[in-house]
Amino acid sequence: AKRMGCGVAGVLSVLLCATIAPFVLAGLDPSWQDTELTTKLWRIITSNENSELQKLLEEDESAATVRSADGRGPMFWAHEANNEEAIEMLKAAGADEDGEDADGKTCKQFEHGKLTEYMRKLNEERAREYEEQRRRMEEAAVDIEDDDDDDDDDDDDDDEEEEEDDD
Repeated sequence: AKRMGCGVAGVLSVLLCATIAPFVLAGLDPSWQDTELTTKLWRIITSNENSELQKLLEEDESAATVRSADGRGPMFWAHEANNEEAIEMLKAAGADEDGEDADGKTCKQFEHGKLTEYMRKLNEERAREYEEQRRRMEEAAVDIEDDDDDDDDDDDDDDEEEEEDDD
């Protein structure tokens, strides 16, 4: 019988699959991630800090094409903020106005300030998970409160041992 190896490569493949599988199943690009860079770009672009955007794009032109988890990116945020200067800088750096978000909409088609359907569903799932975790924690707290005596056993009766000692 041949033994299956579970080396580092095997563990890494499992982790990679677990990380990418949700994106593939949802038909999304696994490179779409909420990162420090996407957060920084969103803040810079929506605040019209265009000199900061220019500096960032000079350092790394590929920043113009990154996408957050919902498929939106710098060009979406520039359109949302009506930041024409940022739009022109992003185009010059290679950003495309025809790129689609997780709902299949381009930066010119989506409703400003509205979550994508993908993000709405993701937020609902996160809320359900939070509620389930909260419920489990409350149940665990009740179990702890039920055993409110000072000894280490699971009963609520401290006096039993004392009564036996008195005999």
